[in-house]
This record gives sequence, structure tokens and C-alpha cells, in this order.
Amino acid sequence: MTIDYEKWMKQPLIWGERTRGRGLVWTKESDWFINDPLGRNPHSHDDASEIVFLAQGSMEIQVGNAKRVYNEGDFILMPAGKYHDYWFKGEAPVCLFVVVAPNHKTNRWRIKDFPEDAFQGEAPYTSVFESDDLPSDGFFQCEKVTLQPGQTDRLTYLELQDRVIYILHGTAQVKVNTLAGPLAAHQYQYIPATNHHEISNPGYEPLVYISLTITDPYTARGTEPEEK
Repeated sequence: MTIDYEKWMKQPLIWGERTRGRGLVWTKESDWFINDPLGRNPHSHDDASEIVFLAQGSMEIQVGNAKRVYNEGDFILMPAGKYHDYWFKGEAPVCLFVVVAPNHKTNRWRIKDFPEDAFQGEAPYTSVFESDDLPSDGFFQCEKVTLQPGQTDRLTYLELQDRVIYILHGTAQVKVNTLAGPLAAHQYQYIPATNHHEISNPGYEPLVYISLTITDPYTARGTEPEEK
């Protein structure tokens, strides 16, 4: 399935107390993500991890001191504090879904004065086409979920955790509090903490989606240091 990247990147920006995220697009003719208002910006995140899902295309990505080419379906967990940079590969437009947590109010990116350990280590990753086990850490609990036709992921209430779901295959019926609607392949939904929600498969084929449950240890305690 080829993604209509112009439509895909118009999905809502994820911006909450605990997390932020969006769909980024890089075309062969461009020199960076065409919908990133910051422009070319290699960076790291102090005390925050980043999830990267390559929904379409190929990219060379550096995380820490490791640089490798990732392809469609690769799911990457960039550990907190690790430098990362991106390069376009191949021919197809890149559709890259990113989520960062926690969403620190005054320190969202580090673009200079990187500590030495920012260039050490690498990012755990897997392909969602080959594995049901997705890398997780203290900020992200990541799962690949499959619901058969007629099956429902029970009504859930998370008091201190956000949730993001990204549909890989099939169509979901998503209910958040009193609002409900369908979510198709390569669409995503942000569910802030304290919202009752339910995900079901109303179709005739399996529904497969990525589930990110997001914990911010600062808001879990009710505070976040303003110096962050």
C-alpha cells in the first residue's frame, strides 16, 4: 500500500503534557523533512526517549555512534540523550512517524554542547513485519496488537499515562469517552491520560496496530522541574 504522503502528514500534531509527536515526510527532491518547521536539525533529547516508525521508504539514521539504513516497517527506540540525524535513501517518499516523551516544557531539543555519551551506544529496533516484540523503556511501553474480526480491546482507563495507537493493517473503531469513529491503516490516535477508551475490530480481516503507553515520571508525581 502506497501512502498518500500529502494527506498523511496533515494528521493532527500530538501535543500533550506528557508527549509530542507527528508524521514527517521527506521526498527525493528535498533536503530535509518537508513539514518540519525547524529545518535540518540533528539533535538529542535530554531525559526523553523517541519512538521512530518508518511507515514508508528508506532512511539512513545515526543514533549514538551507530549509523544504519532502516526500511519500511522498522520500529526504532532512540534512548534518552542519544544524538540522532537522518538521511534520505531510495526513491519512495519517506513517511516517518515520531513520538517523544516526556514533553519537557523548556528543554525539548539539544542542538549543541552534546555530552560525550550522546555519541555512544545505539538504538534497539525491530521490523513490525517480522516480530510482535517491540523495544520499550521506562518512558514507552510498546506493543504490536492484533484483534480478530469482532474482537475488542477492553475499555481502558489510564490515570497517569497517555496512549498513542498507530494502525498498521485493517480498520479500527476507536471510542474515546463519548466520541467514536473509524481509524484506517496509517492513521493514528492520541489518547491523553484520564480518557476512557476502547478499540475494536468491526471488519472482516485482522486489525493490527502499534500501541504506545507513555509514562512521564515527572507528571506521575504531579510536578515537573521548570529548569528542564
